[in-house]
Amino acid sequence: MSISKEKKGITLIALVITVLFSYDEKLKCSNSKGFLLQTI
Repeated sequence: MSISKEKKGITLIALVITVLFSYDEKLKCSNSKGFLLQTI
C-alpha cells in the first residue's frame, strides 16, 4: 500500500512541476506582468 501511495505522490509532484514549467514558459512568451495578475 505504502509503495503505491509513494508512487502516487511522486506522480503528483511531477505533474505539478510540469504545470509550473509550462506556466513559466507561457509567462516568458507573453512577457507581461499584467497577464500574471489577471490569472490570479
